[in-house]
Amino acid sequence: MLAATAAAALLSVACGGDPAAPADPLAGLEVSGDPSSPGGATWTYRDVVGGVAYDLQGTLFKPPGIGPFPAIILSHGLDGGADDFQSLSEEMISWGLVAIATNYTHSGGGVPSGSPGTSAMADWGASQANVLRAAKCREILASLGYVDRSRVAAHGHSMGAFVTAALVGTYPNDFIVASHTAGGVGVPYSTTEAQARGIRAPYQMHHGDRDTTVPLTADQRLDSILSASSVLRELVVYPGAGHGLVPQFATVLGRIRSWYTTHGLLQ
Repeated sequence: MLAATAAAALLSVACGGDPAAPADPLAGLEVSGDPSSPGGATWTYRDVVGGVAYDLQGTLFKPPGIGPFPAIILSHGLDGGADDFQSLSEEMISWGLVAIATNYTHSGGGVPSGSPGTSAMADWGASQANVLRAAKCREILASLGYVDRSRVAAHGHSMGAFVTAALVGTYPNDFIVASHTAGGVGVPYSTTEAQARGIRAPYQMHHGDRDTTVPLTADQRLDSILSASSVLRELVVYPGAGHGLVPQFATVLGRIRSWYTTHGLLQ
């Protein structure tokens, strides 16, 4: 499997350069349907790159028009899947974002586990396998002619929040801003301190103080790491809210949209 540093270099080459330059088709990628239609499109990606076998599938949504549009990678929680983000993707289309999601190793409900990695618990959350899956989504975005490669964000919930912070920390030059709900450091499957110390993009965290699945202390610990690295960050705590409630709050989406606007993703 590619080392994180080698993979980061490859991703930077693939995603860097002039955001207005023509995009190169990505071998192994197939998109089914129209991403700008109601319900969006689905995609599959199958290829072997640097000895890593990829077998991924997910969803893709885009605003009408030719772009280039800013984009976001959405990462789902335990027992979820890319389909979990249909309503959020539709909301983010209204902000002018292209939204891509894939299935991770911690997916459920009959969703194929795919590769790299397996459905074994050791591969859940912020594992190298899931970081590589999310990084491939970044590469897929870079291959689409309607995406502004200089304005890409990441967002996730719970285990998807762990993936999000790990992704942004592993590839710090490839994201302009990031956010999550119910994530952090120091709990099973979470972002590691080493991954968190790599984060450079402005980062917004949302957490309920009654969360018994991922305790608030996990995001407080991440907040401290970001503070020590002088990263622009915001931790918003929701009194009385549990694990599953925070992502549903309209105020959360409003704060995320404002964060993205302040830090250049949205104009």
